[in-house]
Amino acid sequence: MIAEERRERILRELVLRGRVEVPEFAARLGLSGMTIRRDLAVLAERGLLRRVHGGAVLPDAADAPAIGARGIGSSGRPIATIGLIVPDATYYFPPVIRGASDAARAAGVRLVLGTTSYDAREEARQLIRLSESGVDAIMLVTARPQIDDQATWDTIAKIGTPVVLVERSAGGAPTSLRIDAVRSDHSYGAEIAVDHLAERGHRSVGLLCRESATAPWIVRGHARAIERWGLDPSAPVATAPSPRWGDGSTADVLRQFLDDCLAAGARAALVLPDDLALGLLGVAEERGLRVPEDFAIVAYDDEIASLASVPLTAVAPPKLAVGRRALETCFMRLEERDETPSQRTKLAPALNVRDST
Repeated sequence: MIAEERRERILRELVLRGRVEVPEFAARLGLSGMTIRRDLAVLAERGLLRRVHGGAVLPDAADAPAIGARGIGSSGRPIATIGLIVPDATYYFPPVIRGASDAARAAGVRLVLGTTSYDAREEARQLIRLSESGVDAIMLVTARPQIDDQATWDTIAKIGTPVVLVERSAGGAPTSLRIDAVRSDHSYGAEIAVDHLAERGHRSVGLLCRESATAPWIVRGHARAIERWGLDPSAPVATAPSPRWGDGSTADVLRQFLDDCLAAGARAALVLPDDLALGLLGVAEERGLRVPEDFAIVAYDDEIASLASVPLTAVAPPKLAVGRRALETCFMRLEERDETPSQRTKLAPALNVRDST
């Protein structure tokens, strides 16, 4: 590492944490304390820091290196670089990415994106790639939870880079790992949907979920609300497989689910995700059912629910806020390192009521 690169790292550390401790910083970079002290002396002569016992702090004019000539915290010279690994960059995830990006821009942080295409093996490769590229921390959105999770925990332990899980539970991670997590409380989201339907007199509420990382939480929340309200426990709960090109499997599942609901006396359903809910609306209308008079539908995700022929009431996870909070959690971990306890944050979804209920 050349001298100017070392000094740049020192200034970034000062902006992040307000102080550089020579022994700890030298050990982290694998350098001698004498080398770091020489760099501190040079930077002090330039007026970019003030030396104190054991290290250095920001100068009395505390904006000098953040917004002074050094430009630390600008787009060209970020305070830190944080990786964001997502399964894909479409449908659900653009608001998460945008929330993280907005928070990164405000904090003077560079955001680097990687995708896994829902492949758990690619998840491990992306973690290693970003760590080796020198990112300061990583935000990891689940590829497929509980599919080779142990390999993910092993990789996180191996790379040593701070990791914040996004829309993923840290449950099951070894207690030796300090992992932060930020996610939507999808179980609560399912509960507010069932509450909404029960308050409108429905005594039986079906559930249809496409296979996804979100589905297990939705199933748990639906079951809790059914029990709490004393609703019919025999209401259909069904899973739709990921759609395959032109084979009609999704349409078959929708027809069967509606048949099962009507046979069980269920006149309402919660459906994950939006496009599946739109499909159920179409099947209901083909049968001559009026929505919501004969059958009520609540979608989960609220990406396109408002565009349905009957605008769908929908649960909206706080995707922007999740991305923003995850970035802020990464930044806090970089600022405070092991001085702050790990955080497991859940943010509550909201219910947007429209014509389908």
